[in-house]
Amino acid sequence: MLPQHLQLSFNPDLLEQIRFMRNQESTAYKVSRDYFSDGVDRCKCSNSLVISPLERKAMLSWAYDIVDVCNIERHVAITAITYLDRYISDNFTHCEKTVLSSRRTFQLCFIGCLIIALKNCAGMKVESEFVSKVLCHGLYEEEEILNMEMKVLKGLSWRLNGPTAIDFVHAFSQLLPNQDHLNMEKLIKTAEVQVELAMMDYSLALQQPSSVAYSSILIAIDSLGRKHCGRMDVHSINRFIWIQSIAMTAGLNVEGLSIHFVHNRMVKTCTDFAACDKSGTSSRGLSPRTSICDSSCALGADRSIAYSS
Repeated sequence: MLPQHLQLSFNPDLLEQIRFMRNQESTAYKVSRDYFSDGVDRCKCSNSLVISPLERKAMLSWAYDIVDVCNIERHVAITAITYLDRYISDNFTHCEKTVLSSRRTFQLCFIGCLIIALKNCAGMKVESEFVSKVLCHGLYEEEEILNMEMKVLKGLSWRLNGPTAIDFVHAFSQLLPNQDHLNMEKLIKTAEVQVELAMMDYSLALQQPSSVAYSSILIAIDSLGRKHCGRMDVHSINRFIWIQSIAMTAGLNVEGLSIHFVHNRMVKTCTDFAACDKSGTSSRGLSPRTSICDSSCALGADRSIAYSS
């Protein structure tokens, strides 16, 4: 039986959408393996370079910078990194000898993913010449970029529209009862920032997006309550109703070990970032969202590819 607030304002489309997204994340759009651990295990006896989660984090950080200065939602960068994770895990046999064994190829692969995300999510026309000369400073030829883009598309079987944690944040937030528009906007924006932080953490990227979204909203509720001395707090009864709604409508085991792992990991990530932010050592990709600026400044030398060797 549905919670009372959902019975009173029943939205069958929303509930069906959440269930469909949950099915997608556990089937066609699932990250099928821990590709970094598998790659390390297979290459222990060789001298070949294996890409680590630090390189993945660097690329997402760079992508956040690019979309920020172009006034594009960070959701596009998050979509790009999910393409990367799925492409490598679904094509591991090939990728462990190429993408995971060369920084240059790994970077190129992510660039291909970002281009696809810009086209598919932001509706942008992205010229390979611009990417080659401006974003990559000539590190990659136009043909290399086009070929990698096609490899990624084929490797993903052209499945590009799976749900991200941001999508789940927007869906789950609609199940929260008795919230005015202003409060809901602040809650969603705060939860989105939590997702952005979480996607920098490879271990969290392996988890289901719905789990990351659920924990993001819980952390956002607590954060806003503390920040505004309780004025933004969600009443404990409403919080309980919302958790009940998630469990019933999305089939999410909110007491499960995986949810507890995600939540604890995200709390630690948030705490670590806050500490780094105060000391001025936070990574550039996690800086506050910036508005669009002059293109000559936005795409200058500091906005080139993260590393070139």
